[in-house]
Order: sequence, then structure tokens, then C-alpha cells
Amino acid sequence: MDDRDALFSLTGASERTDLDAVADGFDPARLTQARFAAGLSKAKLAEKVGVTPAAIGQYESRVATPRREVLPALARELKVPVDYFATGRPIGRVDGSQAHFRSLRSTTARDRAKAIAFIEQVWELTFALEKRVQFPEVSLPKIDRNAADPVAAAQALRAWWGLGVKPVKHLVALAESHGVVVSLLTLANADVARVGAFSTSHLARPVIIVTPERAKSVYVYRFTVAHELGHILLHGEAVPGDKQQEREADQFAAELLTPRAQIENLLPRTVNLSRLDQLSRHWGVSVDSLLLRMKETGTVSESSIRRGYQKLKQLRSSGLETPEPVNAYPGEVPTMLAEAARLADQAGITLVDLAKELKWYPSRVREALGAEDSRPSLRVVG
Repeated sequence: MDDRDALFSLTGASERTDLDAVADGFDPARLTQARFAAGLSKAKLAEKVGVTPAAIGQYESRVATPRREVLPALARELKVPVDYFATGRPIGRVDGSQAHFRSLRSTTARDRAKAIAFIEQVWELTFALEKRVQFPEVSLPKIDRNAADPVAAAQALRAWWGLGVKPVKHLVALAESHGVVVSLLTLANADVARVGAFSTSHLARPVIIVTPERAKSVYVYRFTVAHELGHILLHGEAVPGDKQQEREADQFAAELLTPRAQIENLLPRTVNLSRLDQLSRHWGVSVDSLLLRMKETGTVSESSIRRGYQKLKQLRSSGLETPEPVNAYPGEVPTMLAEAARLADQAGITLVDLAKELKWYPSRVREALGAEDSRPSLRVVG
């Protein structure tokens, strides 16, 4: 909880939390969600609060309810208001098997749990905003997941969204205009950033989260978003870490961004990095992706491709080729949630109002919106 959140909790003192009411209406799922969001094990939380790990397990499994005097300690350590634990408001529920993670093998179970808690809360914020603001309807083609071909699925999405054969100019703006929630995490979520990206189609709206690691290069970022769209269309029942599903999502992304029927005739017949750079900028994909396309189409030999990768690596290590950040491309920066929050504010529903409704601190709302707060930090004195 930062200083602005402390001020928020003090200014809300007129709405004193009724500990007995929270204890009577305690929602175990909220404790689990808050613990995951904080990245704490049951044992670590128990140590901080002064109870046993078994007690935390009993709270989360409905076997027991925390005593009223334990609630403030739980709230303090999990950085949520006490009434966060109260039942009676919608909760996004995503099982670990219902989310796809871009960097599963390099992340811990704790980081994945934290990511799932965040994706649930992004949906909850979206739900709260949708009560005030009309969002675009979800518009995605129906894909037979039992007989799905990733290339055909990408072609189906291109046709559904009316893209024809042209490059996808602003992938994130396009996805948002068809009802997909996209969130670009701020650096405040350092632990979740190790996940790379994650998505789910098991909520009322598909949600894609991309972390700063994938946003350092706009081309890697666009491919990542396309990859997650592939999971949403192709893989309803996720098997975390399934290599075949990851390959299929990559094939989907490549076809969505660079349709083979078009790119095959444009690729040079030698590994010409200057020409590949021109194509990279026109189609909005990395040179690496185009080299892979050349390999797939058999345009040049594999030894030439290897030499191309080596030369590209040398250029990058010497600083002659640097990645372009996402924030240089407004059409790739998610805006749907932030714009909805702005419209809600115009209608008299402020960020603080949203925080009170969700039982969050305002800083959490800002994180879920993907908004970095540049205001000076306030300090409570006296």
C-alpha cells in the first residue's frame, strides 16, 4: 500500500469496516486471490499474520473463518482493504489449467498464480466499467477446436475482421475494437513480468496480458499478442506448457501477421537483411520472424538462414540494430480500459469510486488499467 492508498483508507474512515460483518460474510476465494496476487505461500502469510499455515488452509477451504481480530492483519500483509474479503460482488475465477502462459517453463508456480490473480482482477475491473460504459461486442469466428488447423484459423480471423491480404496496422487497437481486453502491465508488476504474457478465454471476455519483457520490441509484442489470440481461438482447454499448442499458436501468429500466400512472393531469394528490414517495417514483424518464414517456405538453404541469424545477432550486439518500444506506436498501446475509465469519470464515477466498489486500493486500479501514476507521492503526517 503506497502513501496515496494510505490517504485513501483514511479519507474513507467514515465508512468504517464492520469486522463482524466481514467475518460473517467471509469469502475464502478472495483470500486465495489476494494471497496469489501478493505472491505469498500459505506458510509465509501465516508467519506474517501470526497464525499457523494450517489455519490459512482452513480459511481458504471454508473449514474455518478468520477471527475478527485476524482480518486486519490479513489485509495489511496482503495490501488490500479489510472489506476486500467480504462476499457479495462478482469474482473472476480462472483455474490454472484455463490460462496460457507465454514463458511457462521459465516461471515459477508462484509467478503463474500471481498472473492468474491479476487476470481475474482485470476482468473484475472490466465488469465494473461495463456497468457504466458500453464496450465493443466480442467478435471472433467460431473455430472447431477438435479439428482446428492454426493456419486456417488465422485465415478465418483475417476474413472475419475484414483484413483481406494487407498488413495488420494496429493489432492491439484492432483486437480491442472486437471486444478483446488487452492489458500492458507496468513495471510495478515485476514478478508477473517474468511470465512474459498470458491469456484466457474462460471469462465473459477474452483477456490478454502482456508484460514489459515482451514490450521492449514492438515486433515481439505484436507477435506475442497474435500468439495469445491463437490460444484463445484454438485452445479452450489449456494444457500449461503443451509444446504442440505453443507451436500451433506460433503458426497462427505467423499466418495472421504475414499470410504465406502474400509474403512468400515478397521474400528475397537470398538472406538480404536490408530487404528483410524493409519487409519487417511494412508487415510489422521482426526480421527473425521473416527468416523463419524463409525457412518454412524453403526460399533459401538452412545454412544461409543460420548465417543470417548470426549476422543479425552481430548487428544487435554492436548496437546497430535496436528494438523499437511499443509506446512509440500508439495503435499498439491498449486503450480500451483506460478510455472506459475516462468516460466513467466524466459520468461522475471516479477511479476512487471504482476502487471502493471493487474493494481495492486505487493503486491496484491503476495497475489493472495499465496506467503508470506520475503524480508526486503524498505523505500523511501528524
